[in-house]
Amino acid sequence: MFTRQELSLLKELTIREFKLRYQNSVLGFFWSLLKPLALFLTFYIVFQYFLKINVPDYAFFLLIGILLWNFFSESTTAGLYGLVSKSNIIKKTYFKYELCIIGACLTAFLSLLLNFLVFLIFLFIIKGFPGLSLFYLPLLFLEFFFISLGLSFFLAPLFVRYRDIGHIWEIMMQVVFWITPVAYPISFIPERYLPYYLFNPLANIVVHARDSLLQAQFPTFFSGFVSFILAMSILLLGYLFYNIKKKSIAEHL
Repeated sequence: MFTRQELSLLKELTIREFKLRYQNSVLGFFWSLLKPLALFLTFYIVFQYFLKINVPDYAFFLLIGILLWNFFSESTTAGLYGLVSKSNIIKKTYFKYELCIIGACLTAFLSLLLNFLVFLIFLFIIKGFPGLSLFYLPLLFLEFFFISLGLSFFLAPLFVRYRDIGHIWEIMMQVVFWITPVAYPISFIPERYLPYYLFNPLANIVVHARDSLLQAQFPTFFSGFVSFILAMSILLLGYLFYNIKKKSIAEHL
């Protein structure tokens, strides 16, 4: 648990990181919208007009996947650099270093919430209110945050010691992107491989988010429970790993 002072520090780190991200930028926060939109347009043209993918409401379908993926990419990358980027503070002041990692992930999470707010406005205007399943979305976002934070707890202390981790993670991100149904429906996966495919917790969350927003459907209890347990397991394992490695963080920075 964190003290009131530590929570205040976490708030300051998050707000400061968010402001610095768009400092001296003409468009400011709108860059966080333009980046996923650029990726969206690229994939929309390729899958809709060249590959002729047949998915109802494909524009919304694709944009949900890209907004979630963009958060995962930003948060884990920021989390990976969370300790190294704050090395000057860590060397001079004693505090719980994990606040740097949590703050980095919270900054990306704040961008996700603002981007999804814009997305929901367009969804309401064009398709109307998606139904009560919309209120399942906060739990899905929380699961996504847990996964990103858990992985960041693995990556950040490793990156302090082994800088090659940054390059390895970039490659891993390309692999994970294509084994997550960001741009394609889960029906593309052969049925015999589907149980193994869904061990990817990101796939579960993306599918559940689309079902909630576009189909007005809640996931089954079993599917939702498994998704939550996977997310919590990644977070807990990551934090346990971080606690093992945290004693050597300052000396290797």
